[in-house]
Order: sequence, then C-alpha cells, then structure tokens
Amino acid sequence: MNHVFLLRLRAARGRAAALTCALALGSASMASVAQTATPAPAPGASPALQVVQTVRAEFATPINAAQTLLGQGQLDEAMRNVALAAAVPNLTPYETMLVERTRAAIAQRQGNNALVVQALEAALATGQIPQADEVGLVEAVVSIASRLNDHPRVLRWTERYAALGGTQDAVRMVRIQSQLASGDDKGAMAALAARLDAADKAGQTPPESHLRTLLSLQQKLKDGGLQRTLERLAVAYPRPEYWMDLVVTAARDPAIPDRTLIEMYRLLRVVGGVKQLELGEELAQLAARLGQPAEALSVVEDAFAAGQMGKGGQAAAHQTLRDQVRKQAAAEAADRAAAEASARTAPNGNGLVDLGWAMVAGLPQGAAPAQVEPGLALMEQGLAKGGLRRPVEARLHLAMAQLAAGRKDAARQTLKALEADAKTDPLAVPVQLWTMFAQAPAMLPTRQ
Repeated sequence: MNHVFLLRLRAARGRAAALTCALALGSASMASVAQTATPAPAPGASPALQVVQTVRAEFATPINAAQTLLGQGQLDEAMRNVALAAAVPNLTPYETMLVERTRAAIAQRQGNNALVVQALEAALATGQIPQADEVGLVEAVVSIASRLNDHPRVLRWTERYAALGGTQDAVRMVRIQSQLASGDDKGAMAALAARLDAADKAGQTPPESHLRTLLSLQQKLKDGGLQRTLERLAVAYPRPEYWMDLVVTAARDPAIPDRTLIEMYRLLRVVGGVKQLELGEELAQLAARLGQPAEALSVVEDAFAAGQMGKGGQAAAHQTLRDQVRKQAAAEAADRAAAEASARTAPNGNGLVDLGWAMVAGLPQGAAPAQVEPGLALMEQGLAKGGLRRPVEARLHLAMAQLAAGRKDAARQTLKALEADAKTDPLAVPVQLWTMFAQAPAMLPTRQ
C-alpha cells in the first residue's frame, strides 16, 4: 500500500479563512466604540481585558477610515489607512492589536494569505486578544499556514491551540499532515493512532483515509499495531484488498496446519482474493488433500475460467489436476446417496456434518442461497446429533454455510457462541477472521 496521505480538510480550511475576516472585522470596529463607551466585563475575562481600552484620536481616525473603506470594498485605500494608523508614534499594545487585525481582514479580502498569517501572529503577540477570540484566531493561523505548506508554523501554532483547549478535530489532522510532511513519521503515527482509538471508544467510525494513512505508517515503521489497523479497515470498509492483506498477514506462519490454512483460503475466496493472488491451484490441491474433491473442482474451474490455470508451461500439470479432481468429485457424487443413508444411521453426527459441508463447499462461488440449503440442513442435523470429532471445525463450517445461505444473523450467533470454545483450538485465528467478516457490512469495490 503506497504511503499516500489522503486527509481532506478543504471544508475546515474554508471555514477558518472566513473566520479570519469575521474576527478581524469585529475587533477593528472596537476602535471607534472605545473612545466613548466602556462595556461590562465579559464572563471569565482576564483582568487586563475586562475594560475595553481607549485609543487616541490620531489613531482612531485612520483605523476607522480603514474599517469603513474595507466595508465598501476599497481595499487598497483601506490598507493605506492601516499604514497611517500603524505610523502613529508609540502605539500601545492594544492599538497594535487593532492595526494587525484590521490588516489581516483586508489581506484576507485581497487573497494575500501570507500577510494574513503575519498580521494575525502580530496581533496574537500583543497579548490583547480577547479570550473569546483567541482560539478562533489561532485556528485560522493554522489553517492558512497549512494551505501555504508552512509546516513549521503549523506545528508551532497547533501546540498553542492545544494549550488553549481548542477542540476542532480538523486542527489535529492538519498537525498530523504537517508532521508527515516534516518527516516526523513516529509522531504522526502516535497522534493518529491516539485519535483513532478515541474514535473507537466513542463508537465512531474513523474515516477510511485516516486508517489507510495509519496503516501506511505502521508498514513503514514496522509497528506492531498494523494487524489491528487492518482489522479496522476490513470491518469498517470491507474491500477485497483489505481482507486480502488481513488474511495473508495472519497466514504467514509456515507451521500453520492444513486444516487451519484452508479456512483462511476459503475466506480469501469469498472476498475475491484467491483470484487476485493467483492461489487457485494451491487451494485446489489443499482441498483435494483434505478430502474435498468437489470443492477442489469448483476452485479449479474458477481458475481455468480466470486464466490462472491451463496456460503456459504448467498447462499440462493443471489439466492433470483438473482431470484428477473431476474424477474424484464424480465418484463422491455417485456415492452421495449411500453416504447419506449411512450417516443417518450412525451413532454420531460426523457423517452428516461432513457430507453437508462437502455439498456446500463444492458449490460454485456465489451460488444461490437455495442451493446451499440441502447441505446446510444435513449439517444442522449432524450437529444436533453430537459426538463430533472436530466440533470447532463443524460449527465454523456451519457458520460459513449460514453466510452462504444468506442467514447472516444466524451465522453471527453461531460464531459468537464459538469464539470462547475456539480460543485454544488450532482454528482460533480462522474463527476470529470469519467472525469479523460476518460482522462487516456488504463488500465494497476495490479502490482504484
């Protein structure tokens, strides 16, 4: 998976840019009011800001003119008056704040983002920004700095934002973006992981792009949380490639027994991964070796149809395998009636479960639910009879058959009841994977 940062923050940035203008205008208009009125202190205001400060007449004249001209859209003339106000000797910090916020408002209207950021930083440095405005102005600085790709500035001001108690998630994501751009992969990974953990605890589904970014970082840094991120992606955004990565990662152990491995291959087949990973021949051989010739034949025919088998230097070997499993599947089908009769009189349910599963596993991929029902019915009868030699496997196959028959709720219940019993079984991992698959919504298309 390519290391591509996919966060989309245009809407948040647009809101912050508009906020820049609104806040700058609001405070600039205080210049004329401050000469004649002293409003009541705002709740929670610091002592230094409880009384609106007055400004000198020689300062108020040009700053008020700038405000009026800005409202009329005469931006160049407004900026000239800001310069006149700034040139008044011995500006107080409060007057400096008014100059810079007015300058920022005009620059925003002119599309001069670099000047907007410079002016807002100067205004914030005066210590005269009302507390009610400070978080919003810092948010605006962060947003515009991000658009300018000024990552050091983003990192500096997002720290200030956090210290002020800012809560906008978009600001956190802009910081992560700048951490990535600055080469701080570990910091970005830790911040993104913490954000996604918080979303999980809140019962929220994180954006797919954020999960993909975290996965890419974990792959790059060989982080142990990769498996968990794959699980999140596969369940929340069930695409074939996520399930393929998840299953392949879980199946890397070369010591996995055949009976465990085939359950993972079967999941890969359901999500379309066997064809994409060209594992058809391997799955067919595994199924044949475990006594499932009908399933092996179904897989072989799929592989031939997809062009994975029957071509090139292995064409003859593929045809030999095809002929072999055709013969075995035909023999099994011919013996099915006798096998069922014997299974019904047996003292345990093994025969019924095995026969029912063979009927289900041998169906073409995507078979209609009605085709699954006869095999599923035999499996249910076998499980009710009991005495099973591999009970975890039998119940897992029952859940897989229920899924194939369109009985998703029943499959979920079967798997939920199975999880505790499967924890010490060789099939623990396949049970976990199939449980997640049963909980996931309908498969989404592969990303382009």
